[in-house]
Amino acid sequence: MTTELAVAGAIRYLAVWRVAASINGVSGSAWHRICRATAPRPAYVFVPAFTLMRTTMQRLGARLTQAQPEMDLTRGLSVDAHRRPALVGVGGSTEPDFGPISPIVVNRYDSRTLAHFVFLAVESHEKKDLMSVDYTLEPLGEELLFIPAVWDPRYVHESNWRLLLREFDGQVA
Repeated sequence: MTTELAVAGAIRYLAVWRVAASINGVSGSAWHRICRATAPRPAYVFVPAFTLMRTTMQRLGARLTQAQPEMDLTRGLSVDAHRRPALVGVGGSTEPDFGPISPIVVNRYDSRTLAHFVFLAVESHEKKDLMSVDYTLEPLGEELLFIPAVWDPRYVHESNWRLLLREFDGQVA
């Protein structure tokens, strides 16, 4: 979690699939630039697992895939068994209707299919015209992560979520 961002609002943990994939046929593309920037680490496709809203899937999935955040998976969120956070709605008509930990509405199998949608959102982000993209995407595995975020309706480009990751400090601080 970032230490440089002044957080306003309750922190929520968003479920996201990090899909490892072999993608071919896109040399010189946005994906190719992402892979070069992450070398020697593998690049991933990030698929939001907490919603099926097209705009959130497209915008948030594309932003995470483009930024390729580094997350320390060895340090887990430790929750005392006697003080588990309640998974109830937070009320209010504009905020998401879940508690501090998001639901998981996209299963492992569907994340592999939706990885194609997120990949195409990344590829079409810089295009002025609709074009066909000739590619092959073979999912190799996926991990379910929970990313800390704050709901903020001012950030419409990421579908109202501010991600509390160091890779996003410059864009949201």
